[in-house]
This record gives sequence, structure tokens and C-alpha cells, in this order.
Amino acid sequence: MPANFEKVIQSIQQLSAAEQEKVLRWLEETRKPQTTTGDWQERTEKFHLALRWIDQHRQAYLGQWVCLDGETLVSSGEDARQVYKEAKAKGIAIPFIQQVRKDDAAPFWGGWD
Repeated sequence: MPANFEKVIQSIQQLSAAEQEKVLRWLEETRKPQTTTGDWQERTEKFHLALRWIDQHRQAYLGQWVCLDGETLVSSGEDARQVYKEAKAKGIAIPFIQQVRKDDAAPFWGGWD
């Protein structure tokens, strides 16, 4: 018979305080986001793809703000905040936004909520 929420809670309530503390620590650890090397490698690759996209499309988007997910254009426009909002609305957790300029400038790192 599968356990349900109420049965699990009843079982935990029967544990000693020390054992309940172990359960709490276990829950906290399992809820933490796990950052893996693969995740960082993927982010790094997407960053490089985005920079390459900007180099390839520089003339078409000169002076505009662009949000990229790897080599995919998510949003673009004159207003960085609006580009950011559009990216968030499309589900991009951490938008990569940069203003396209004639010369290769450092990426803009900003955020609004």
C-alpha cells in the first residue's frame, strides 16, 4: 500500500526530536537546486553561441538590445527593460541581454523584477 502525506506525517510525528531533525535536514538538502558541471558547461556553451550570434547579426541589430538563448533570438528592441520583461514572460529564467554595438563591448548584466 503506497504511503500518502498523512501517513508520512504521522510516522514523522512518532520519531524522536533528534530523528525529526534528521528528516528536516534531509528535506532541506533535497530541495536545494543541484548545480552540476554539465549545467555550467551548457551555460558556457550558450554564452559563446550568443556572442557568435551577435557577431553574425551585428549590422541588423545595431543599437538595439537583444536577449538570446544560445543562438536563438528571444527578444529585441530599443528598451532593455522591455526586452528583459519579454524574455521573462517567455520563461527565460536568467536572460542574457546585450546591446549590440559597432565594436565588441562587454555584455550588459542587469536585472529587473
